[in-house]
Amino acid sequence: MSTTEKIQRLDGGRLLQWGTRIFAAAGMPEAEAATAADLLVRTSLRGFDVHGVSRIPSYAGMLLTDEMNPRPDHGGELRDGTLFYRGDRGLGQAVGVAAMRQAVEIARSVPIVPCVLGGCGHLAALGMYTLIAAEAGMLAIICQSTAPYMALPGWRAKAIGNNPLAFATPVADGPPLVFDMAASIVARGNVALAVREGTDIPLGWAIGPDGEPTTDAKAGMAGSVLPVGGYKGLGLAMMVQCLVGSLQGNSVQIDDKPGSNARMSAFILVVNPALASTGRYPDDVSEWLGVYLAAGG
Repeated sequence: MSTTEKIQRLDGGRLLQWGTRIFAAAGMPEAEAATAADLLVRTSLRGFDVHGVSRIPSYAGMLLTDEMNPRPDHGGELRDGTLFYRGDRGLGQAVGVAAMRQAVEIARSVPIVPCVLGGCGHLAALGMYTLIAAEAGMLAIICQSTAPYMALPGWRAKAIGNNPLAFATPVADGPPLVFDMAASIVARGNVALAVREGTDIPLGWAIGPDGEPTTDAKAGMAGSVLPVGGYKGLGLAMMVQCLVGSLQGNSVQIDDKPGSNARMSAFILVVNPALASTGRYPDDVSEWLGVYLAAGG
């Protein structure tokens, strides 16, 4: 069967209803179930299915087995200019959206708001959270530490997470600019997808448990994904580990054991351009973005 023959087009509204019902059946409050489902559906609509609705069954399984808390007592407290947001082991898509929205509200009267988010589930596509801020007129950055999935060629153990990061900014004369990347050359979800579909992965994506390059997806899952740009990607992952894992003091607690998916952390920075700039921010973004786009023909 060709890839084209496998494609099914589904209505986004129906997917949202389906995801909401699943999360609610797994014990989440209706409003938070809808928030989580909406973010995942929107992720898929933006073309990132491996971090979109395909995640709903696995997240629901974690909620049903109490690996994640379906009804967390989550919330934030502003102390010393920093928003400390407790996730209480909640689903990342519900807790993460709430933390970002609270940081945005604080930033309406404060130029820069750092937020330390602890004890939450996997956030998936980080750009979706910064998009929320950008649509509210804010510049935002977010990063999350993950379980160790990444290493350099020759290494026989997973060394550090692929620790994704993202930013977004409003653009005066167009849609927000959103950038989202993992520190690895490919998101591990793409390797997992290749395992499910029984296909090989490109050489350069991963190494096997022996530390050697592999095109076998199962060996890649058992081994490690490779950092983008070699040592540069590893350095980005280290920066995220400092901002996220070490600020929370939980770097060594993130592993592949049951429950670890609900002990993850994130770091958010929201900047209000109206308060933190010379006043030319929107025009300046449009100017350099215009130069960039013109250079591409």
